[in-house]
Amino acid sequence: MNTRNFVINALQHVIGNPEHDAKLLEHYFSEKYQQRVNGVSLDYHQFVEHMALLKRHTKKMILNILALASEDDTVFTQHHVDIEKSDGEQCSFEVFANFTIKNNKIVSCVELTRLLAGSSEDDDMGSRH
Repeated sequence: MNTRNFVINALQHVIGNPEHDAKLLEHYFSEKYQQRVNGVSLDYHQFVEHMALLKRHTKKMILNILALASEDDTVFTQHHVDIEKSDGEQCSFEVFANFTIKNNKIVSCVELTRLLAGSSEDDDMGSRH
């Protein structure tokens, strides 16, 4: 498996899909998935809740990968996510993420996410659930 392409596909499909799709998450993410965003930890079920919440409160999210590096089971990305919220407001984030893949699933992600534009109330959007 090409881990670079796997992570790119996961990000594009999960973020770019305007609807919440639990089956899509199951395809890419292990049930043992752990995510840490700006020091906030989410397990798989909290991550699913996080993605469902994002999809309820957004019209669209657009991913732009700025940099990517991989070695063995580790993929690092720097990407931007531009969001149009359901109320029409816009926000934008920069994300630095370190993904680990095992058994053809993403098992962990450690990320730093920072708000580039938008309301400061959305600062926790990377971990809100």
